Amino acid sequence: MCDHEYLRPRNDALMCDIYDGPAWKEFMGPVSYPNDRIGLQYCIDAFPANAEHSKSVKPGGLMNVSLPPSQRTKPEYMLMVIVLQTTIKDVNQKKYYDFMADFELRDLFSVGVEGVRVKIFSTSMDTPGRAELMGNFS
Repeated sequence: MCDHEYLRPRNDALMCDIYDGPAWKEFMGPVSYPNDRIGLQYCIDAFPANAEHSKSVKPGGLMNVSLPPSQRTKPEYMLMVIVLQTTIKDVNQKKYYDFMADFELRDLFSVGVEGVRVKIFSTSMDTPGRAELMGNFS
């Protein structure tokens, strides 16, 4: 299924999927068969962890956008990479993001798995979440 970008029907006059956009083409590079890179989208948001709403957690997940659109958001293809307590803030939270980048994602980007490299193409989150991820503390 990760060869969808190469195998899908396309029309150069239309932007039909993420692969047709200039940002994807520039960041991901040319498509090949078999696929030698996978693009992921990262998202994190908080939700109540119990019925009393006294504790909240923030799971961070990755969606594989190299899959066909009908498969991308199915739970069995989503990747959970981190769960943070919402009580962790600012610099203390950034250290977890840094750890995730260094120890979970760096080798996947630079080395890959059996020749397939992994790239975080985009993030999707609200403004406070983006500020936290970027280390913009106020």
